[in-house]
Amino acid sequence: MTPTDVVSVPSNSTGESVHEGAISGAQAHAAKQKSSSPRSSRMTGFAKMNAGERLDALVEREFLSEEMAAVLAGPAQLPIGMADSFIENCVGHFSLPLGIATNFLIDGREMVIPMAVEESSVVAAASHGAKLARTRGGFFTTPTKTIATSQIQFTVDAQNAGHIPVWFERVRAEIIARANACHPRLVSRGGGATGVELRVLPRAGMFVIHVHVDTREAMGANIVNTIAEDIGRWLSDSLPCSVGLKILTNLTVHRLTRVRCEVDRKALEISGFSGEEAVRRITAAWEFADLDPYRAATHNKGIMNGIDPVVIATGNDWRAVEAGAHAFAAVTGQYKPLTRWFETDDGHLGGEITVPVAVGTVGGVTRLHPAVQSSLALLGHPSSDVLSGYIASVGLAQNLSALRALACEGIQRGHMALHEKNIEMMRRYDHIPALTAVTRGNGASKVE
Repeated sequence: MTPTDVVSVPSNSTGESVHEGAISGAQAHAAKQKSSSPRSSRMTGFAKMNAGERLDALVEREFLSEEMAAVLAGPAQLPIGMADSFIENCVGHFSLPLGIATNFLIDGREMVIPMAVEESSVVAAASHGAKLARTRGGFFTTPTKTIATSQIQFTVDAQNAGHIPVWFERVRAEIIARANACHPRLVSRGGGATGVELRVLPRAGMFVIHVHVDTREAMGANIVNTIAEDIGRWLSDSLPCSVGLKILTNLTVHRLTRVRCEVDRKALEISGFSGEEAVRRITAAWEFADLDPYRAATHNKGIMNGIDPVVIATGNDWRAVEAGAHAFAAVTGQYKPLTRWFETDDGHLGGEITVPVAVGTVGGVTRLHPAVQSSLALLGHPSSDVLSGYIASVGLAQNLSALRALACEGIQRGHMALHEKNIEMMRRYDHIPALTAVTRGNGASKVE
């Protein structure tokens, strides 16, 4: 990154960033009212506010409307009738805390990030990593294609296997046409099948066809599954074969999200460690993960500590994203870290992440869940490819915080300081007897 890559944010006399451009007419009064609270993700004292004050701060900075804030402040964001329509045998809600990670500057945009998570220190770590990345301009994303892939498995007699590649070339265009016929409205929106490929599996006579589909703003599971089943029906009529599974893959190698950042070495200084030493120790910690899959597993778990809560908050399938991320980490044959950290030519810390993040911003829970809609509003109602970049940025920030703590002070110091709040809560409520069993028949409970 060159010095010109650093995003310059205009500031007022207090050093806080302000909106660019003149404000006039009917906007003048509102601007005067909000002049002390510019739109910036750097919000001093945010962690010390109570929940209501934090919502007020987000409204004042125009990250949220009053209506959206009211949804988040309500006792139950999801009506029980809606919950019952989402899943089977619904009996109620299971809530996760929704926190806000601050300090994010992504592609020059001030961002606050909603994170639904129960673990102490996750939101704080993401916010801290974002603060460090701001020293060299924040996070920079590479736009990703919104490609999902369906698989159609089939088997032929071993003696006929040699003819399958020739047959496939003859029907390639027909497969794409059939796939697009399944979703004409998707095609009209600029999406649809972008390509097909034939893969030979390591068993005589077994093959799989991949159909790659641009799903636009949808995550795409239902879209590509429909295509897989249609192609599977056609395949059994077109070729002497036995058709197997027809379903998407969560290893979306055509939907990779890439994010990079740099950190000024001076920002990494900590008691006992110079900035230069911190850079060396962080890059050495990454190298450990690159060499050892046992370390890489926990390294990547920390990355997913940042990614999963944003996926959940935006109503997306965190299990699919987890599966894709870990599969991609092992795609070379050895499980590897999803990030890379290195010393730049001018002695600062450089970092990058490459990870499949298949998410959507339309359909299903994303469209119906009120709290999800509020989370997407906080993010500025991004397109699915932009949302992928935001999510990967949080993963990179989370990893940065974890590596700095591990390499320079030990992970427990900061983590346990925040975890102490949980411990104190347990101390306050440990007089409540534990419910260990319910007697059948009369509803009486036993306690110990």
